[in-house]
Amino acid sequence: MKLTVLGGGGVRSPFLAKSIAYNAHRIGITEVVFMDTDERHLAIYGALAQGVFQRIRGDIAFSLSSDPRQALQDADYIITTLRIGGEEGRIHDERIALNHQLLGQETTGAGGFAMAMRSIPAILDYCRLIEQLSSPAAVLFNFTNPSGMVTEAIIKSGFQRRVYGICDAPSEFIRELAELLDCREDQLSVDCFGLNHLSWFRNARVNGEPVTEQLLADPRLYRDTCMKYFSPELVALSDNLMLNEYLYYYYYREQAIAAIVAGGETRGEQIAAINRQMLSELGELDIPHQLEHAFSVYFSHYLQRENSYMQRESNQGKVKKREMLTLQQFIEQPDSGGYAGVAIDILEAVNSGRQKRVVVSMQNRDSLDFLHPEDVIEISCELSSAGIQPVKMRDIPDTQKNLISQVKEYERLAVAAILTGNRQLAIKALMVHPLVNSYSLAKTLVEEYLLAHRQYARHWR
Repeated sequence: MKLTVLGGGGVRSPFLAKSIAYNAHRIGITEVVFMDTDERHLAIYGALAQGVFQRIRGDIAFSLSSDPRQALQDADYIITTLRIGGEEGRIHDERIALNHQLLGQETTGAGGFAMAMRSIPAILDYCRLIEQLSSPAAVLFNFTNPSGMVTEAIIKSGFQRRVYGICDAPSEFIRELAELLDCREDQLSVDCFGLNHLSWFRNARVNGEPVTEQLLADPRLYRDTCMKYFSPELVALSDNLMLNEYLYYYYYREQAIAAIVAGGETRGEQIAAINRQMLSELGELDIPHQLEHAFSVYFSHYLQRENSYMQRESNQGKVKKREMLTLQQFIEQPDSGGYAGVAIDILEAVNSGRQKRVVVSMQNRDSLDFLHPEDVIEISCELSSAGIQPVKMRDIPDTQKNLISQVKEYERLAVAAILTGNRQLAIKALMVHPLVNSYSLAKTLVEEYLLAHRQYARHWR
């Protein structure tokens, strides 16, 4: 079985390689290809990923490629993790929004629209290659952000393969809850519902016994998990539901904007500065022959990124500070799974009959009865040999139902606008988004984003 990663020259590639290496046996992987059209990034981050993978599974063929046709030929599984437009694109997205006193966070609101505008056409080009070249039974796992919207665009484009949107935020939070409850993950069941980066959690149970009240009363929930960004009062006002960390940008919007402005640089600018220094140092090394040293350079800069996550926007540090690791320590540290783990869980369950629950972005069908059946939502799913079945969620409180419905209407309109290059639909999409919610601002944002990213907007009218 061949697994191909599109975007294999990304900064997180060593983590992805580690997860695939430790889990390859579960789904019979015999060949792995990391593909990226950015040859410099592939030669650095891809080479680090290759070194990590081969230390763990030297018996499995692992290669790097800048040729998408070669990488996708006969592929059985494909993971996409693309950043179209690179860090410069992200900086434009954030700055254009901030110039109008709006959040430009890269997956949420105006910034998410701009990212989708670049990501969707590129993904659809790859989808056409997958249909031409990959296995007839190929499965596509989309991690390219904004994951839910990109997955919806893939499905609505008529793509004829199985496709799932994956995100590591829900699984990371559920893992934190298991640690807090001192139980195994497979003993904990949690219902997640909503949209990607706009979801809530309820009905937590350990071995069938309800534990939600216990969690909400535990001060550690607000200190040691991604719920750190929210107050108990907000949780009470949110119908005692636990929140996806990205809801911070909705419920603390003005604080996030003020903190970013006061900090003098956006998250994209901060990341770009870290990455420039990292690439400069790594570019001077012969990575395959200096792997331990190269990994130390890489990991020290990676820690700067991770340990500053949401720090400026929330005036808090990351939930748990990561510490420096050597290459050997990194390899020996238990694999946390991440989005590769979600993908492998799905494939293993369907192939072996092993039952498991995961959170996936997929078509709604009738899971949330207030949305359209074809809408892509983020939902808890039961996995088994019968396939993947989204859990039907009923009795969603009106507060959450209204916000999900409003953002979903934005997503439908934005996907349609990007697929057809329709400016008017794009303006309407941002008009209805709760983080913009203005015709005049929406019109200005669409014009400025199309101008800033004109190389990705040739089909727009």
